[in-house]
Amino acid sequence: MTEFTIPSPLEGRLIDRPDWNQYFMAIAKVVSTRSTCSSRPVGCVIAVGNRILATGYNGAPPGATHCTDLGRDGRIYCARRANNVPDDLKLQAGCHSLHAEENAIDLAHRFGVADLLPGSTLYSTLSPCIRCIGKLKRNGVARVYYELAYESVNRERDEDWARVARESFEVYERLSIEGQEAKKIAGALLGLTSERLLPSG
Repeated sequence: MTEFTIPSPLEGRLIDRPDWNQYFMAIAKVVSTRSTCSSRPVGCVIAVGNRILATGYNGAPPGATHCTDLGRDGRIYCARRANNVPDDLKLQAGCHSLHAEENAIDLAHRFGVADLLPGSTLYSTLSPCIRCIGKLKRNGVARVYYELAYESVNRERDEDWARVARESFEVYERLSIEGQEAKKIAGALLGLTSERLLPSG
């Protein structure tokens, strides 16, 4: 991760704006802050023609109790771990969360814009699991950019999922936000985004 200090408002304005890929990944990172998964917060954005179609984050289905609401004795609670479900079986049982990609696809269907999914691009803070790869492919998502590779306890399975993803999408690439663009985005989040630098009039 790039080490930097937050730029002054003026310096931030003088830094070139992020490109489209950095822009959407930055939004995916903000979306991840709504995650209610105790293990790994994930956020994603599905974009079409440089416009956001849907966003999603991982967490319990609507109406269900979130793992982040179930901490016991000050400890972080995870339903899968609490029920002693091994990592290899977490996609079949134990985990309460819907994945970020699932929630984004479901949102597109719920709001009647799923017909725009073919040819779209996914930006996610984590590479998709095999279940989400299938759902993305079935809905016509063409490109996937991710910040972090899945990396579970089963590295052979992880590589198999990555191979399927590379065969399923036109683009399947790791993408991180670094350098001046990271400074500009962080400055906008942590500083006063719209502070006036030139006098009105």
